[in-house]
Amino acid sequence: MKTVCHSFLAALFLATPAISLAQDAREIMIKVDDATHHSYSSSVRRVKFSTCRYDVSGGKLSCAEKPRIVIFESFGKSHRPEGQRDNDRKSLDVIIQPINDKDTAMLSWGYAEDDKASDFWVYLPVLSKVKRIVSVADSGESGAVFGSEVTAEDAEVKKVRDYTYKLLGEDTFRDRPVWKIELTPTASRSKRSFYGRIVSYVDKERFIVLKEDLYDRSGRHYKQFSVLEVKQIGNVWLATNAAMNNLTKRRITTWEQSDIVLNVDIDEEFLSQRSLTDFAYRERQMQLSRKHLNQAKDGTPQAPPTP
Repeated sequence: MKTVCHSFLAALFLATPAISLAQDAREIMIKVDDATHHSYSSSVRRVKFSTCRYDVSGGKLSCAEKPRIVIFESFGKSHRPEGQRDNDRKSLDVIIQPINDKDTAMLSWGYAEDDKASDFWVYLPVLSKVKRIVSVADSGESGAVFGSEVTAEDAEVKKVRDYTYKLLGEDTFRDRPVWKIELTPTASRSKRSFYGRIVSYVDKERFIVLKEDLYDRSGRHYKQFSVLEVKQIGNVWLATNAAMNNLTKRRITTWEQSDIVLNVDIDEEFLSQRSLTDFAYRERQMQLSRKHLNQAKDGTPQAPPTP
């Protein structure tokens, strides 16, 4: 009996640090969520996607074909419903280059409610048709955003409650000290996710994700997300240059946010399905929002961050 008690106490002693680490990892990711998703309420951005198939030689990656360049403007707004941890979110992305894809638009709505999947719609001017994107297909990866290696799921906000967390240790990434944290989707989230596991590298000072290793449901290392540049806008740290490397397809998308303005007024109706097909209305609203970008370029002070 004495041996059994000793074994039980030894097991309890060994288990305690693991429980503590799990709690610490969740607390870190809550701070990441606060810094990334709750530090501003709206944004207007101009974004450039560059996508190509690549080769690797001498440890260096280079495009094996002419990159496909897509420039789009992005408008987003969020608010936290009373009693909820997460935000309701709406965003509209509209391609302005290349000319062949001009006016292609994607509307996305995310919800604070439990287990309510995000909605995505794409307007394709060639077909004059609005198409709904399924977050995750049972047989494969979710829809790509504007032909890039960024999918609808990649662009979706990760809710803290949708994952369990494990602190794997500490490391450095691009000379920044980071925590390595493993995210495993809950049973509910797994039904809507292409990924079975994610390892995030979290900046220990700024609480932003600098790198993610994304594994599919079979455990294959499928993608790698890397932040190439971080800027501070007001009191908010944002990744302004990043890359998504599809390790299986050997294709990479880099994106650069050349212009960003935060906490500006955006009409709620602008972020509705009306903007996908009512071009005159959408263009008027885009012109209004572009004034914020131009004011930021001219050095006009931005609105203060959301309290």
